[in-house]
Amino acid sequence: MTSNLLRTFLNSWRLVVLCALAGLILAVGFSLIQPLRYSSTVSLLITQTNITGLDPYTAVKSTERIAQNLSEVIYTTSFFNAVMARGEIDQAYFPEDEISKRSKWRNTIETAVTPGTGVMKIIAYHTSRSQATQLSVRVAQEIADLAPNYFGYSVRVQIIDDPLPSRFFAKPDFVRNGSFGALVGFLLASAWILGKKR
Repeated sequence: MTSNLLRTFLNSWRLVVLCALAGLILAVGFSLIQPLRYSSTVSLLITQTNITGLDPYTAVKSTERIAQNLSEVIYTTSFFNAVMARGEIDQAYFPEDEISKRSKWRNTIETAVTPGTGVMKIIAYHTSRSQATQLSVRVAQEIADLAPNYFGYSVRVQIIDDPLPSRFFAKPDFVRNGSFGALVGFLLASAWILGKKR
């Protein structure tokens, strides 16, 4: 039975390849209609002072948890307004409608916390390289200023890397999207062929 299914699959390899190519083309085509955006990355170090009585592992996990909480604070309306108030940001880039604005903000700023550390990366995306840099810097500065207000003055946030803008467009990721489209096309064709045989 297994050999018959495998033989059927191999006999229909042209269809599988065609569907994979179709998926790749559709995914790349969809990516092309999206705005091309640059990225800019800033690294932050989050530390705690006066944490006597905690073993090193618990202290690190506590700092990591604070970094994760700060990552969620970034997407709040109050934080967005504070970043915009710092100036040098093109506010026309964000829609007036609140729902659309929040969605655009989430797609503009990404965060990543390195496990087991207090290092957090801020990644900003924008159609302008200079605006992406300004956004990453302003978000990092706002986090550094507000962290003690949220978690107490024992928490310190330091910018440990200068902003690093991308040389080329960072989004959409044509390679990843194309690979995903090809994989979906391959799986759909395989499922259809094997299902038809059964």
